[in-house]
Amino acid sequence: MSTADSHSSHLPRPARPELSAIELRCLALVAEGRSPGQIVLETDLPLPRVVEALTTAMVKLGARNITGAVSRAALLDLI
Repeated sequence: MSTADSHSSHLPRPARPELSAIELRCLALVAEGRSPGQIVLETDLPLPRVVEALTTAMVKLGARNITGAVSRAALLDLI
């Protein structure tokens, strides 16, 4: 299997999306192992805003879940 073949099974890499500062901060904290509740305590953001930021980041990154969003953000050097 060539290198090109091994990459064809992955989802296409999205263009570098524009994430807000809050989305980037929440994703970075999740990447460090923080839960949404811990993010609330660290950032003083209300829980609905943290959940919204993580959800919109997932959508912008074309990810199915938060793990995928963190992974794609890291691959795109966003976090």
